Amino acid sequence: KQWYQRRVRGKLRRGQFRPTLMGLIKRNSAHTVEEVTKEAISIIRKSITCIPEAFKALEKLHGVGPATASLILSIILPDHVPFMSDEAMDASIGLPRSYTASRYEKFRKVLCSKAKKLGVDWHVGMVEKSLFATAVLAR
Repeated sequence: KQWYQRRVRGKLRRGQFRPTLMGLIKRNSAHTVEEVTKEAISIIRKSITCIPEAFKALEKLHGVGPATASLILSIILPDHVPFMSDEAMDASIGLPRSYTASRYEKFRKVLCSKAKKLGVDWHVGMVEKSLFATAVLAR
């Protein structure tokens, strides 16, 4: 539970502040967080194509939608699951921003394509971090 709270705190520092999110995250019991996270990891380890199902599992937690689910899974599988940061989404698929599973899948496909073009040393997590850093430096 504390691990989730630290990650969400980091997410809020990195992106747009959402005042109610931390309160929702804190409502989750440690047992529920552990069980739901194990379920999501089990789903995604079966096949990387099961990202939507892993998201649905994580979304059972209070305060977790596609963006937060992508954060959690990007820490576990950074080579395959990019974090749905506003900056990387804006740079790769543009506006409007919407935090839905279908929008995430479009975002992930664009980043997968870019990583493939950049070569074998690149993965989607690296592409997301590069887009995020470029956007922050351009501010």
